[in-house]
Amino acid sequence: MNYKTPGVYVEEQTKFPPSVAQVETAIPAFVGYTAKGPAKPTRISSMLEYENLFGKANQENFAVDFKDGVATATQTNVSDYKMYYAMQMYFANGGGPCYIVSVGNYPDPVMADSTNPADKTLLKGLELLKKEDEPTLIVFPDLQGLVANADDVAAATALETIAVSNKTVATDAQTAAQAVVASVAGADAAAAGTAALTKANTYTINGSSTSSQIASHYAAHAVAAAAKTAAVAANATVTTVKNAAQAATVVFDEYLTTAANKATAATAAKNAASSRVDDVSISKVYSLYNTALSQAEFMKDRFVILDVLGDDVTFRSKVIGSGLKYGAAYYPKLKTVLSFEIDEAEVLVTGAFGITSLAVLKSTNSDLYNQAKNAIAAKQVIMAPSSAIAGVYAKVDSTSGVFKAPANVGLNYVIAPTEKISQERQDGLNVDATAGKSINAIRTFTGKGTLVWGARTLDGNSNEWRYVSVRRFFNMVEESVKKSTERFVFEPNTANTWVRVQTMIENFLNQQWREGALAGSKPEDAYYVSVGLNKTMSAQDILEGRMIIEVGMAAVRPAEFIVLRFSHKLQEA
Repeated sequence: MNYKTPGVYVEEQTKFPPSVAQVETAIPAFVGYTAKGPAKPTRISSMLEYENLFGKANQENFAVDFKDGVATATQTNVSDYKMYYAMQMYFANGGGPCYIVSVGNYPDPVMADSTNPADKTLLKGLELLKKEDEPTLIVFPDLQGLVANADDVAAATALETIAVSNKTVATDAQTAAQAVVASVAGADAAAAGTAALTKANTYTINGSSTSSQIASHYAAHAVAAAAKTAAVAANATVTTVKNAAQAATVVFDEYLTTAANKATAATAAKNAASSRVDDVSISKVYSLYNTALSQAEFMKDRFVILDVLGDDVTFRSKVIGSGLKYGAAYYPKLKTVLSFEIDEAEVLVTGAFGITSLAVLKSTNSDLYNQAKNAIAAKQVIMAPSSAIAGVYAKVDSTSGVFKAPANVGLNYVIAPTEKISQERQDGLNVDATAGKSINAIRTFTGKGTLVWGARTLDGNSNEWRYVSVRRFFNMVEESVKKSTERFVFEPNTANTWVRVQTMIENFLNQQWREGALAGSKPEDAYYVSVGLNKTMSAQDILEGRMIIEVGMAAVRPAEFIVLRFSHKLQEA
């Protein structure tokens, strides 16, 4: 200071070196469709906050059939939108703050259009995500609806068969109603009632009780009942009976229209499911993963959690991104305890004394209503594992550290994987000798539950980046050191600055070593930081304004294979 006025002056001198602040490591960004919400990346920290901002799940379509007093539920259309369920799985498995990137609302038709798959729209979400600095993980919950497997196609085909059958039965029911109208023409009232019942009784399809046959049987007898009621009424006339029968046919005209619409929709759903398994559609969907992996490599601090959609052979052939070390894949899908969102007025009911919707059943027969609700609740939401795995990453990071492999951890809200994987089956998933694209299995073990049983990146043949924990630990250190050294930009490129930078980084790495993230019995075995003239820089580098710092770390690796060796010991005494 330039002292001019007499007095006492206080000067505070900085003795402590600057420090490196560890960045967050498990802040996922979920890219997909929501019921509502802002069309920009939004940070949330709870399920309640998600519901307030983005709404709930898309409503699923169900049909309930009562046969011999037992309710059977059928999911007539499986929704492609899984964001809400993904958030439930994420928070249930230990997730914390995250970002939601909503690229559209549920009614958007792009999800169901196989010729224009949603990866084109989800790419918009990736572009929006580039503007956010905090997210470290990328998850696409809705992609599972864009790749159908053989079971999905079989289910869609079965629904089409039922819908088309119901359309045929609706036509038969309408014909039955018209036949009753014709049978009462010209007769007296008593004869009209008898003729109506006789005609209706001949129009039962057969004695079995499938939902479609019950519908036809009910249609014919409902018209006959209307005619009989009119016939036995006081002062009934043939015209009254005929009018009653004609009025009843109106109901079945509407039924026929509804059935025809459902049949058309079911056929479209089957065609969509079939198109999603062709090579072109799958390639387009997996191209989104390739784009995300490339972005993760470019951003350096991002990591993509991938779902194996379809089979592992197709997955490996389609995922060809250059940044494979920045992603990990998980297989298979999971059966969960989550419950579907439904609109009771839209749930079709058959075999329940003429009641056609769950909403009406609720006000008329609580016992049957509860049976129907239980039948729907028994249907399981099948989820791709990525959202639950994101929760596991967050849980392990907070309890152990990012250097701990996110594996051998139980999954909450999971009943079981959709496919049981044996040790022999996992051999081919965990080690891919050809391309190195390791796939982490999710397996069920007796007495332990459902566990994540793998911790490899897609770069499984690399000795450097084979394990998820190693890749993510380096991501964390690189980003933390990068942010802390920004304060030295435009500082004098001299030995004083070099010492301050080196000390700052060494202190940070020493803390990581003490926490168990780095191997070695002493600090010099665990890490090194080198910076200086003729060490990492030449005189030309200094002239051109470059400060080059070299950091080496002995990151701990998981004990993936534990070998126990037993042998007989000879008796010595």
